[in-house]
Amino acid sequence: MKALNEIQTGLLKEMGNIGAGNAATALSKILGAKIEITVPNVWMIPVERMNEPLGQVEELTVALFLKASGGAPGKAVFLLDVPSAERIAAALLGTQPPLELFSNEMAQSALQEVGNIIVSSFLIALTHFSGIPLQSSVPAIGIDMLGAILDGILLDSEDVGDSVLIIDTAFSGSQKIEGKFLFIPDEGSLEKLLGVFGV
Repeated sequence: MKALNEIQTGLLKEMGNIGAGNAATALSKILGAKIEITVPNVWMIPVERMNEPLGQVEELTVALFLKASGGAPGKAVFLLDVPSAERIAAALLGTQPPLELFSNEMAQSALQEVGNIIVSSFLIALTHFSGIPLQSSVPAIGIDMLGAILDGILLDSEDVGDSVLIIDTAFSGSQKIEGKFLFIPDEGSLEKLLGVFGV
């Protein structure tokens, strides 16, 4: 797939902003407080280089992921660093961070629900822009080094495409929360989804 030009990047960023806006609305209702999510950056890069904008591969990371089925199947993932995940879980549970995410099943369940909201919102935005319906599976959670998480996702994918779509996100509020949405497509899926952008 060819590199994105300025117009295509702008369209993808707008799509990301729609997904982020829908996720922020849903999260605001759950938390009872206004949440805003912005999209500072969007990338589309070769799958073998997808770790480059994500941080250090040794960094402990929380991954909320699900399988996307339909006209353009693939894996949809939302990545958070551990402090950000703890802040979100603590807000949902009405406690104070830090939380022990490895053993706290309530915190993990809360994060899975957040992951479902965020990832589904981005998939709905992809569907809206592309016209290709996508359905999502029940979300799963993983806590491990970033490199191990990415390797596990790729090993679980039988027919991965050449490129991955990465959408950077930043949450508003008194505490810093940042995450990244990834769509790791099956072969041919990303071309179908992004055909409307002329990519």
